[in-house]
Amino acid sequence: MKLSILDQSPVVTGTSYEEAINRTLKLAREADKLGYHRFWVSEHHNTKSFASASPEILLTRIASLTNNIRVGSGGVLLTHYSPLKVAEQFCMLENLFPGRIDLGIGRAGGGDAFTNRSLNPNMLSDDETFNKYNELISYLEQTTTLNKRVKAVPQINSVPELWVLGTSPASALYAAERGLPYSFGSFINDEQCINSMQMYHQKFTPSKHLAEPYVNHAVYVICAETNDDAVRISKSSELWFIKTFIRKEDIPFPKFEEAANTVYSPQEEMALAFRRKGTIIGDTDKVKSDLGKLAKKLAVNEFTIVTITDRFEDRLTSYRLLAKAFNLHKE
Repeated sequence: MKLSILDQSPVVTGTSYEEAINRTLKLAREADKLGYHRFWVSEHHNTKSFASASPEILLTRIASLTNNIRVGSGGVLLTHYSPLKVAEQFCMLENLFPGRIDLGIGRAGGGDAFTNRSLNPNMLSDDETFNKYNELISYLEQTTTLNKRVKAVPQINSVPELWVLGTSPASALYAAERGLPYSFGSFINDEQCINSMQMYHQKFTPSKHLAEPYVNHAVYVICAETNDDAVRISKSSELWFIKTFIRKEDIPFPKFEEAANTVYSPQEEMALAFRRKGTIIGDTDKVKSDLGKLAKKLAVNEFTIVTITDRFEDRLTSYRLLAKAFNLHKE
C-alpha cells in the first residue's frame, strides 16, 4: 500500500504563519526520508487556520529540499485561475523536477464567499469550471484547439501527473470519463464517498493516462503509541472543528489545554460523533487495520494521510509510526 501526505500548513495558537510554513518544509524532508510516495500542499485563503495560499510556490521549495518523493498540489483551485497560467507554472516545475510533479486540481473556492469574490469576481458554475479543466489538460498535452498559436511553455517531453480532486460524484464522473486518477477528500466531507467511488469505478474509461481506475483516498489520521494517546492528541483538531464549522469562528488550531477543558453542547457532541466516523485515530495496530479494511471496502490504491496536531512533535511521530508499520522505507 502506498502512503502519501497532504499537509495544509496548520497554524497553531501562539505560533506564526512563518512557523507553520517552516514546519511543512521540515515535514516534507522527513517524509522523503521515511519513504512516503507523495507530498501535497493545499490552497486556503484569508484564514487564521492555514498558512498555504500558494501551493505552486511552496512546492517549488519542497521539491528543491527533497530527492525522491513526488510533490504537488492538493490542490490548485482552478476556478480562480487561467488554465494557461496554471499549465505554464506546472510545466516549469516539471522542467525543473522531471518525473516528480503532481498537479491536483479542485473546484472549491478555498475561502469564504467574500474572499472568493475578491480572488475571482467572475466565479463560474460547476459546468464552466469543468470546461476550464478541459482547457488546462489541452495545454498540458499540447493539443489545444482554442488557438493553435497559443502553447504552454516551457514545452517539455513529460507532463505533470494530473489528478482530479473532489468530494462528490460529479468530480468522480469527470475523472472517470477522461481516464484520470481520482483523489477523494474524505477528511473534508465523506458523505458522498461510497457514491463517488462507485461512480468512478463504474464509469471509468481507459486512457493514455491510465489503463485501469486509480483511487487515492485522503483521510484524517492520528497514530500514537497507544489508543489513549491518539485520542488525547486529537482533541485540538476536534475543538477547531467545532469552533470553525459549528460556532463559525476563524481561529488557529487550539492548544490541547484549551481543548481538554472545553464543554460541548449536545449538538456539538453529535457533530463530533459524526466527524469521528470519518477519521482513523489510534495506535499502530488499529490504524493499520482500519486503513486495510477501508482499502478493501473502497478499492483504494493509495492513501493520502492528513494529520493535524497542536504539537508538531506529535505530527512527526504519527507519520513515523505509520511509515514503520507499512515498511515504507523498504519499498
